[in-house]
Amino acid sequence: MVSFGKKEKKEVRKMMNEIGIMVLLSLLMAGKKKPVFGQLTLTGEMALDWLKDGSEVIAQRILFGPIGAFPEWNVPEWAQDRCKVIAVIEHADGYSPALLVSQGGVLKTLERHCVDWEEQGAKAYIEGKGAAARSVIEFEENQPNLSFSRDSSKGKFAPYEVKIEA
Repeated sequence: MVSFGKKEKKEVRKMMNEIGIMVLLSLLMAGKKKPVFGQLTLTGEMALDWLKDGSEVIAQRILFGPIGAFPEWNVPEWAQDRCKVIAVIEHADGYSPALLVSQGGVLKTLERHCVDWEEQGAKAYIEGKGAAARSVIEFEENQPNLSFSRDSSKGKFAPYEVKIEA
């Protein structure tokens, strides 16, 4: 058995305190880390997938609002110049990048279904205030499967058809 003198005991106590502080700091930093589901861009914003022919998503949340209401997302410049309102559809899997919707016909279709979804138990609410306010519909159960397609024979700007399955 080894016995320590006062000097050694003091050093051991100091080392134990330092280890304790490092563990505490690492736990605190881990607790402050916000969950990120999806890819980040180089600027630290969350990446968005653009709506394209064949896109499919099981929606966890659908957010509607002006572009200023989405500071956490990397909304492309062309959408900022062209669109007054956009929608962001978050995947139920929590890992896939959210889907950006800027096409008017698709937005109208989704907005029409919001009333039905809310009546079926989806949670609807407003986030933010003023110009940064956005409408949110959240699906805790019965998440809709949304698929988007368009007739490519009608050209690059053919309207999308939205298929919604509960």
